[in-house]
Amino acid sequence: MRVPLFCAFAAMLPGAFSAHGGVLDWLFSRNEIDVISVTDMTPEGRNQRTPTPENPVYYVAISLGFQDLGGLVGGEKPPPKEDVIRQISTALAKQGYLPATEASPPPTLALAFAWGTLNADYDYGFNPDLPPRQRNQHQILKFLGGYKIGFSKNDFDPLTPSSLGFALMNIDTQAFYELAREDFYVAVVSAYDLATIKDKKKRLLWMTRISCPSSGYFLPDVLPMMMALGGPNFGRESDRPAWHRASDKYRPEVKLRELELLEYLGEGPLTVVDAPTNKAKKPAKKK
Repeated sequence: MRVPLFCAFAAMLPGAFSAHGGVLDWLFSRNEIDVISVTDMTPEGRNQRTPTPENPVYYVAISLGFQDLGGLVGGEKPPPKEDVIRQISTALAKQGYLPATEASPPPTLALAFAWGTLNADYDYGFNPDLPPRQRNQHQILKFLGGYKIGFSKNDFDPLTPSSLGFALMNIDTQAFYELAREDFYVAVVSAYDLATIKDKKKRLLWMTRISCPSSGYFLPDVLPMMMALGGPNFGRESDRPAWHRASDKYRPEVKLRELELLEYLGEGPLTVVDAPTNKAKKPAKKK
């Protein structure tokens, strides 16, 4: 678990917390998980057919792997790549996106998978009496889809008047503004027209971003909930970010009927191409 340093100090205070609650539950409220998802779609993407499990679209997958997109936090344990790819692929399959095989119709999409962290990055400066300044709050707010509810880059520029005016913020915008101070786990799926990829061009059709505040968790803890709550947004354009909260009150309704096995994906390994890394080539040795 990612635990700040002050947890160790708090744990040394005898009798400060009851055995029933525990220090970590008091600090992190581990029973609640927030998942924010948003999809942007290009004009070309809007012209594409929306797939369903009954009438799917087939794709080839490209893995961009684990990415650190913000500040660095120690103690991070990336999950196995195969586990992440299977969970993302299963969530995509539920929306009608299936990995192409030799027996399937030809693929029309290239889907790029990326996952990792987007942590708040603070500048503590040289004056300990001044509060630290967050350098990437606008980056995080943009990732969450804040531009769909009225935020712009000017809202974080001290030399430019805010486009919203903080006094005029409603509950939603204020909550998003505060949320952008958190550290996040993120997953991104970007869809490209496969024909343009083969021509060494990239025509983006849509991009879905799913995020979850990471304090108190490791990515394997929250990835299933990220896919369960954010997965329905894959390839579906968002008018505004979708913000879901999973807690003890989050209970699916279960109605029993005759058992039926639904297989979205097979049990075998998924065919995923790793994206090439941009490593500089070493000069050839002179003979």
